[in-house]
Amino acid sequence: MSLEDPDGTQVARPSGGRATDARQRSRRGLVIAAVVLVLFGSSGSVWWIASQARTPEQRASDAAAPPPSRITGKVSDQQLVERMELTGKVETASRTTITGVQPQGTNRAVVTALPTAAGKSLKAGAVVAEVSGRPVLLLPGRFPAYRDLKAGDKGPDVQQLQRALQPLYGTAVNGTYGPATVEAVRKLYVAAGYEAPAGQGPSTTGGSGSAPGTARTGGAAAGGGAAPRGGAETDGGTGAAGTGGASAPPARGADTPPAAGPAKPGEVLPAAEVAYVGTLPATVVQVTAAVGDAADKPLLVLGSGGRQVRAVLSADQRSRLRDLPADAVIRFGTGPYEGREGTLGSLDSSADDKNGDQQGKNAGQDGAAAAGTAGAGTAGAGTAGAGNGSGSAGGRHEALFVPSGAEAAEGATQQIAVELRRSPKGSLTVPVSAVWTDLGGSSTVTVTEGGKERNIPVEVLFTHEGLSAVHALDGNLTAGRTVVLVRRGNPADSGSDSGSDEASGDGSGGASGGAGD
Repeated sequence: MSLEDPDGTQVARPSGGRATDARQRSRRGLVIAAVVLVLFGSSGSVWWIASQARTPEQRASDAAAPPPSRITGKVSDQQLVERMELTGKVETASRTTITGVQPQGTNRAVVTALPTAAGKSLKAGAVVAEVSGRPVLLLPGRFPAYRDLKAGDKGPDVQQLQRALQPLYGTAVNGTYGPATVEAVRKLYVAAGYEAPAGQGPSTTGGSGSAPGTARTGGAAAGGGAAPRGGAETDGGTGAAGTGGASAPPARGADTPPAAGPAKPGEVLPAAEVAYVGTLPATVVQVTAAVGDAADKPLLVLGSGGRQVRAVLSADQRSRLRDLPADAVIRFGTGPYEGREGTLGSLDSSADDKNGDQQGKNAGQDGAAAAGTAGAGTAGAGTAGAGNGSGSAGGRHEALFVPSGAEAAEGATQQIAVELRRSPKGSLTVPVSAVWTDLGGSSTVTVTEGGKERNIPVEVLFTHEGLSAVHALDGNLTAGRTVVLVRRGNPADSGSDSGSDEASGDGSGGASGGAGD
């Protein structure tokens, strides 16, 4: 390195001098840092020694018990309610699947018309489908048709037909397919816009009618020959497709053809042309076929019997609902039935088939006279529907709730609040930690007033969400009074006249009466 003199000449300067200055500054910095650390260390030591210094009085004060203290709460006369919150889906109470059948003398059954649509409401006499040009007429009934009916027939299926026709045409219910029934059937077809079957066709089953799911025989031509007909069969409300090959049940009553004479419309009612459902009106839940389709398969699903809400349960929830009091309040929350009350319809599970058994009994009432026959078995299937069938498999638990009021859309989500328990009028509610229970199982609450305490015996009714419903065994516990929840130490003046040491403790409340649950 060089410097330039005033006269312009350069004078060389040694570079080592600058490095020496830097080293000296570095040493001074290290010395200063060391001094600062020593000072801070000395100050910290002095502070620690000073903090550890205690006089005997200070040590005794630190070791003494804390002053007595307590946390209190209030007694309320508000009723304590325990509720179960559930979420369910709205559905029809009963479902029936209608399946087409193949007409005699044809290769297949064809859907020629579907005058219904999902959501449509159907009444008695409505046409739910048309198969190979023939109608499927809707009527109310407990069990599906199992034979073609003709003039002169008797039996429970004739009685069911007459009950269905009575509100429409005043048909007498006598169990015999006589002239009045013939006329009512004729009017039924005319009202639907179709020609009623007339006369007798040759029977292939010894006069007992054709089997469900097989070819159906309708009216006869003038020469007595059978005309091919279409139609459908129902599943009896089980929600499953038709069997298609079941044996025909033996017919009851007179199977003797009527006396020879002119064929009359309405003398025959093919089983394939009538669909029975448990309750009308019915709602079309789903249309599963289209015009032009082969009809020997499910055509549509009908829902009837009002609406219900199906909710899935845990095993514990099902157990609680099984023991539900008769006067329990069931209220619907968010959903189409919000603010309305309802009832518990039934409980379903894989371990409980009582509901399904009961439905079989109900469905078989019309067919009681046919017990022991295949026809009675068919009747036993009933139209109880998917909503009230026997328990489902796999340990699944469900509850069916019946709402009040207007119907709601199928599949809508509905919240349900079930009132499991409610404290009786006249009982009181206290925080759970206010209840002190001794080894003998006796429960008390400690009332404090004006610095004095009094233990009052109580009966714990039940506990829910941090509160206990109690019944005071004397008149000294009333709403608005202050009760001890937690306390530490022993008050100098407890003023208790019923054993305050029972309620004293180390800071925790007493057990809240397990018997109350």
